[in-house]
Amino acid sequence: MKAIDLKEIFESGQQENIQAYLNFLDPLEVVDLFYLIDEEHYQVILDSLDDEELAGIFPLFEKSLFDEIIEILTPEKILTVFNLLETDDAAYLLKMLSEEQMHNLLPQLQKEKQIKRILSFPEESAGSIMQTEVCLLREGMTCKEAVESIRRQKKTLGKVNNSYVVDEERKLIGVVHLDDLILAAMGEGIATITKPLKYYVTPEEDQEEVAQSFSKYDLNFLPVVDKDGILLGQITFDDIQDVIEEEASEDILAYVGVSSEESIGDVNPNRLKLALGRFPWLIFSISASFVTGYILTFFEGTVTNAIIFASFVPLIMNTTGNVGTQTAMIITRSFALGANEFGQFRLPLMREFSVGLIMGIMAGATTYLMIVLLYGDMMVGVRVGTTLVVSMSAAALFGMLIPIGFKKAGVDPAIASGPLVTSFCDMLSVSLYLGIILGLGKIF
Repeated sequence: MKAIDLKEIFESGQQENIQAYLNFLDPLEVVDLFYLIDEEHYQVILDSLDDEELAGIFPLFEKSLFDEIIEILTPEKILTVFNLLETDDAAYLLKMLSEEQMHNLLPQLQKEKQIKRILSFPEESAGSIMQTEVCLLREGMTCKEAVESIRRQKKTLGKVNNSYVVDEERKLIGVVHLDDLILAAMGEGIATITKPLKYYVTPEEDQEEVAQSFSKYDLNFLPVVDKDGILLGQITFDDIQDVIEEEASEDILAYVGVSSEESIGDVNPNRLKLALGRFPWLIFSISASFVTGYILTFFEGTVTNAIIFASFVPLIMNTTGNVGTQTAMIITRSFALGANEFGQFRLPLMREFSVGLIMGIMAGATTYLMIVLLYGDMMVGVRVGTTLVVSMSAAALFGMLIPIGFKKAGVDPAIASGPLVTSFCDMLSVSLYLGIILGLGKIF
């Protein structure tokens, strides 16, 4: 709908029109609506949504918008909405509040104990994103007793897709799927339809590794158990989908040297903080350019036709940098998909080096022919063409080794895929170019 139409709807003051319009929107569209209208109309939307609808859109807010909404709502309304949230969503949103707000709100929540447990786990761990609302069945139940138990639990749990079978100590035994339960004879024991769980995670496991397990084994859910096998909660696919998007965004932002805290959805960011966050990589790039420029000074007084040779420096830097960046992105993507051991990259390492060598030969031969045709100087063509072969092969090699080195050092390899590789390849290509010019100059 056009912005002018929205303005007319909300400025009309007719609650019936506003309510009718909101009824056509799903939760994501309601959230988007806050970004399209003036802040003075926020209250109108909030008043038009019931408590359950508010609970449905709360986890979808960016932090800056969430802060504004919290300022508008009364403490009683906030408490009501938080009590309707699943434990993982409540824990996630509590982290957005100030320490004072969290301290005041948390003790009033009905699921305070479960939420505190989630908050106690490290940031970005499996425990920090799990939900404690799980449907439990005791071993030894009949299918009829299991159905009755699920009906009782559903009143408080809401949606139930799977039920976990546990012993008296809450140790995980297996899982019962609803379709199996419906088709089973009611007098049978649930042991006949209980399936063992091949995959589960501990609360300390990193959320990125959890996401890789979901993708690798095509899972819809994963139970979370402690070291003794006690069931703590579960992670569902919709929860891990947010993690996958978050990790992908972090990698993309790190690739261009931008902090993962930045978001396009942040309607009122601290611009100075954003600039300071991006500035370190800018300083690095400037410093690397100075080093590259210093290397170029060796052309002066040592190379005949220095101007002609220097004119090809941008070509060499760009082609070499592109090869290095492409290879670094491939290896970073491999890490994101679960490849962690160096042995897994031995064959890809040779493959990328070979691809870089082939591209270098092709680029070198093409450049040689163009230089001969345009300048009529075979020796300039030989030097430039040789540099492209060597530098592009080396760029492909180092484009893999640098992210692997970062991974081994415990640093996010995505950081290596942007400014670092580009700057390194610039210095490498110029150094090789100068060395080849001077080296071949002595031979010929």
